[in-house]
Amino acid sequence: MSDSWNYHDLGPDIWSETYPSCAGHSQSPINIKTACTIYRTFTSFNFSSAYNLNHTFKLLNHGHSIVGTYNGNDSSSFKLTGAGLNGTFEFFSFHLHWGENSKSGSEHQVNGVKHAGEIHFVHINPETKEIAVLGIFMDSNRNT
Repeated sequence: MSDSWNYHDLGPDIWSETYPSCAGHSQSPINIKTACTIYRTFTSFNFSSAYNLNHTFKLLNHGHSIVGTYNGNDSSSFKLTGAGLNGTFEFFSFHLHWGENSKSGSEHQVNGVKHAGEIHFVHINPETKEIAVLGIFMDSNRNT
């Protein structure tokens, strides 16, 4: 059974009425306005070599997204560092966002433009319990 929330009639504008912790100003979904962003230079992301190997994941459709969790014994072999992150972050899960058409599935927007979908790779710093989410927009193409 899934929770009774969505991005339409029960969308983010009223989530805080039922869930007070959703009343913050830096929460999803976010519309990134490039005219208001500040350019900063960081080192590149560093991915551990485990990201280059084939692995088995358990997939679960929980009604709002598909969630993938690593099916092996040691998810800590997937490590993410660099790019302004404080410390080493270990892979936890990934999840997908998609919509009813090719222009409405992404959770976030850039200058008001949504994409067909979005995938989030969630990592956790085991020492600080902070999370780092790498988000990638997806678009559809009839030719592929």
